[in-house]
Amino acid sequence: MLKLLSKPLALLGTFLLFGATVAAAADIAYGSPLKFAGEVANFARIDAQQPSEPGGVVVTGSSSVRMWRPRIQRDLPGIRVIPRGFGGSNMNDLFFYSEQLISKYQPRAVAIYEGDNDIAQGIAPRQVADKFLALGDKLRSENPDLRIYFIAIKPSLARWSLWPKMQQTNRLIEALCDEREGYFYIDVAGALLENGRPKRDIFIGDGLHLNEKGYELWAEAVAAVLEKLERGYE
Repeated sequence: MLKLLSKPLALLGTFLLFGATVAAAADIAYGSPLKFAGEVANFARIDAQQPSEPGGVVVTGSSSVRMWRPRIQRDLPGIRVIPRGFGGSNMNDLFFYSEQLISKYQPRAVAIYEGDNDIAQGIAPRQVADKFLALGDKLRSENPDLRIYFIAIKPSLARWSLWPKMQQTNRLIEALCDEREGYFYIDVAGALLENGRPKRDIFIGDGLHLNEKGYELWAEAVAAVLEKLERGYE
């Protein structure tokens, strides 16, 4: 009797193990973007006081963009920049607020830095790439000529254990940019690494955000692409 039952029990065990593996690999749902409603509303108040001319370049994304704001125009002197970084955001948050943070400015181009927080929140690389593609399609449906730049996810001391997944995300999005006209990938990772590890003297105390030296390297990498491709449209 035990022999007769052993095979079905083994199959049941295999099925349960397979089910657990599938569940573990299931996509994690993005959190609600509504927590950023106040920050986005503040941008609207800024716009009411200082309207932006159409045809500029929106630079948006998470805290790495928000903290870049004090020097961003100096780092990109040949471009009319509209900085719209909102700290802690992910690709889904930007998708949700894309009308208020990108489309309303009628930009000729947008540069996006997202994915850092997505991976830290457990979102899979493929999910991030898919959301980037959905965002691009949404923006292009409103402006078919919009040029879209993706600023690669940066390596950092604080999130070094997540770097393999961040690299995978970067590769997926780089491939998407290579396949689609008007999409561009900006590699900042190489400038921030030394002997395959993040440079230790380019971050503030949290090991995640860049200091002035870090932003010099970051800005140089971004400007090498944006200045070259966008200056002619000014």
